[in-house]
Amino acid sequence: MAAMEAEWTSALAFAHHNVVMGSTLRAPVQGRRLLVLRLGAIGDVLRVLPAVRKLRRSIYDVRIGWAVESGAYPIVAGNPNVDVFHVIDRRALDGSPRRALREIRRVLGEIRREDYDVVLDFHGRLKSGILSRLSGVPQRIGFSRADATEGNHLFNNIHVRLADTWENRVLRFLHLLAPLGIDTSYDPSDTGFYLDPEVRRVAAAWYVSVGEPPVIAYPGTSAPRRRERWPETKWIELLRRLGREGIRSVVFWGPEEAALCAHIAEASGPACTLAPATTLPEMMAMIGCFSTYIGCDTAAMHMAWLQGVPTGVFCGTKPPRTAAPLPPVPCYVLRAEDYLLRGQPPRRQPPELVTAVPVGEAFEAVEQLLSAGRMRGSQRSSRDA
Repeated sequence: MAAMEAEWTSALAFAHHNVVMGSTLRAPVQGRRLLVLRLGAIGDVLRVLPAVRKLRRSIYDVRIGWAVESGAYPIVAGNPNVDVFHVIDRRALDGSPRRALREIRRVLGEIRREDYDVVLDFHGRLKSGILSRLSGVPQRIGFSRADATEGNHLFNNIHVRLADTWENRVLRFLHLLAPLGIDTSYDPSDTGFYLDPEVRRVAAAWYVSVGEPPVIAYPGTSAPRRRERWPETKWIELLRRLGREGIRSVVFWGPEEAALCAHIAEASGPACTLAPATTLPEMMAMIGCFSTYIGCDTAAMHMAWLQGVPTGVFCGTKPPRTAAPLPPVPCYVLRAEDYLLRGQPPRRQPPELVTAVPVGEAFEAVEQLLSAGRMRGSQRSSRDA
């Protein structure tokens, strides 16, 4: 433990040195053994996949490792673009200081044995910065001071400055490949998204068994973003209206929203059902079966659009370009612009940006997206034929 504490102190001392000395990139970074740091936040882990796929395609004989927390690991497990995962036990990190240090030492041991040439710190926070520095990797790519948080830039020695802080995270993450001399453009036909074929098969069978309803609704958000949820009464009114039009729906949920979503599904009438409890890979596979997604800016929304599902997203405090799916996926942004406080940062925007969206507009969004979804289905059938 004393050795680990000494390393931790050394990393903080390095941070002070780095902010004084700075760094200048003179030539493309070289290396074929790359470590990706994106530890958590399921939606952001998914949005790193296009960048990881670019790494795989762009560097000959590359070996890619990924440090990720245990809660997010299931959504990338088995991804063929990654050679080795360094899975961090989040429960250990949240435990006693001794247990947390023991877990950090274990993960660092794994990382150092791989002898990586380059770290790409997609996480951009204090904990990933410290992990980057303690990894012993000589070339550590991260975001600039203006584009990282919690002093993360202090621990990396090659910095990428973003032109647009609120750019979509997929594009933001791709920019981190620039020091490697890799084209950072987004390729929507090759996102790196992966699901086990057996999980896909089971999901498809489930979808048929429930009558192939076209609409997935996701009313929940994480607890810190509860103020950005569309009101429960409006969800019920929307799903009832869809049912009266013969449009069936399934309400998906996470552990924090189980009671809320169960009530919405029950109150919305017989055309609406509640999804079963699922693992993350099962949820991803099931979501990919639907014709339309409507819900908040959550991991489930990214699971949908990365599989080409037309998406309606309630856009809260973040600018729409940050949260909305990227083309060519059909998208409808649901946002009450009349409540926008122009010139104010996202943290000062009112919840009415979401809560004031009328049911009629949400219904119109679903109709438009279903039309786009039918076109997507016919194009898929033509390709399969």
